[in-house]
Amino acid sequence: MKCAYSTNIGAKRKSNQDAYLAANVEKDGILYYVFAVADGLGGHRSGEVASQIAIDNIKEHIGEIQDFTDYQEVNAFFNDINKEIIHEGVMQPEELGMATTLTMAIVHADKMVIYHVGDSRAYRINAGGIEHLTKDHSLVQALIDRGRITPTEAKDHPQKNIITRALGTDEVLKADLFEYRLYPGDQVLLCSDGLYNMVSDEEIHRIVMENDIEEATRKLVNLANYNGGTDNITLIIFKPEFQMKED
Repeated sequence: MKCAYSTNIGAKRKSNQDAYLAANVEKDGILYYVFAVADGLGGHRSGEVASQIAIDNIKEHIGEIQDFTDYQEVNAFFNDINKEIIHEGVMQPEELGMATTLTMAIVHADKMVIYHVGDSRAYRINAGGIEHLTKDHSLVQALIDRGRITPTEAKDHPQKNIITRALGTDEVLKADLFEYRLYPGDQVLLCSDGLYNMVSDEEIHRIVMENDIEEATRKLVNLANYNGGTDNITLIIFKPEFQMKED
């Protein structure tokens, strides 16, 4: 597995409320790769606390999950994180109302599962193009789904930053589960909205395909800042290397 990652405060923010993880865990002799991006929400640096709680929980407890494809088990894990964030907000009034997105990918061989809450994203990038692997929990995505606005209109919508689901906002949380098969040449990008709001899908695809993953990561951060850098920018690019099994 090749992997590169970066987090950057951006050009306009006073603190970085994003957090990320790139790690591996061994279970029953099988090696799994775990990648996650969390984008914290809340004033007075409280979003920074929420995103770090999410990432720290994955670091400390991901190995306790028996089956990464078991939705009920992993969703319960997300709900445990959710409860901790809410509890922290109650105990620390200055952090009340803090929340975070969380997009987590777990990879073994050519299989990948993604658990997702919020508007951070996962993409598949290869010679054929760029594919969205997650769906935003956001007001503009809901409007798109209802046919009220187009994806192009969503990019400049005044309420494009309003999210409809996050860890820390509701007592009971429902994460989305996506399952994918990976193929030779695939690269996967996880990122916060500070990247994709500043850099188009076409530019992301071009930069990733024209550079090695370390250079692509650096260039994407630089371009996001050049284009305005209005938010924190966090991204992970990973490229699985595996022998394809014949069906």
